[in-house]
Amino acid sequence: MNLLEMKGVSKIYGNVHALQNIDLIVEQGEWLAIMGPSGSGKTTMMNIVGCMDKASRGSVILHGVNISQESAKNLTAIRRDKIGLIFQQFHLINYLTALENVMVAQYYHSIPDEAEALRSLERVGLKDRAKHLPSQLSGGEQQRVCIARALINYPMLILADEPTGNLDEANEKIVLDILKQLHKEGSTIIVVTHDPEVADEAQRTVVLEHGKIARIVRNNKEV
Repeated sequence: MNLLEMKGVSKIYGNVHALQNIDLIVEQGEWLAIMGPSGSGKTTMMNIVGCMDKASRGSVILHGVNISQESAKNLTAIRRDKIGLIFQQFHLINYLTALENVMVAQYYHSIPDEAEALRSLERVGLKDRAKHLPSQLSGGEQQRVCIARALINYPMLILADEPTGNLDEANEKIVLDILKQLHKEGSTIIVVTHDPEVADEAQRTVVLEHGKIARIVRNNKEV
C-alpha cells in the first residue's frame, strides 16, 4: 500500500525552483533516504511532506489525503496526528524536563499521560534521565528525547532531518539502532541525511540535484 505519493511536485520561490516535477511513491513500512548537496531541495521536500509547507504545483497524497489542497489549520492537524518529526537541532524546550518535553507532544494531540511518556523514554533508553533538563543531557540523549517525542502519538510516518548530524560515532549508532528497530516494527521512515552509513540502512535512496531526482538507488536490504 502506498503511504505517500508525490505527483509533479514543484516548489517555486520567486525565480528559484527549489523542487521541479518530483514524482515519488513511498510504500507503507518502507525506509527511504533522501540525499543530495546543500541547496538540492532536501529540506524543501521534507517540509512539504511534513505539512510545514505546500507545493506550488502538483499533488502530495498522504494516506489518501491530498495535503496540497488542505488549509493551514488542517495541515497542522495532519502533522500532529500522523507525522513524527525528528530534528537535527532537537528543538527541545530548555526549561522543561525530558519527560515534560515528550508530554508537550501529547498535550497538542490529546491528553498528557505521564506513564505513557515515561514508557516512550524507556523505549529509547532514557527512563532514568526523565527528570533531567536538556542542558543536563548529552547531544545523543537530547536526540533520543526528540525521538521519544516523535513516537509518543504513534505516527504513521516518521520524518527525520539529519538525525545523526550532530552526534558522535557512539551516539550515531544508538540512534541508528533505534530507527532500525522502529522499521522492523513496521514504521515508515523518511530520513534526510548527508551520511552514507545512514543512507545504507534504508531500502531506497533518492538523490536530489538542483531540485530534481537525479537517481534512485535500491539498497541491498531485505524488505
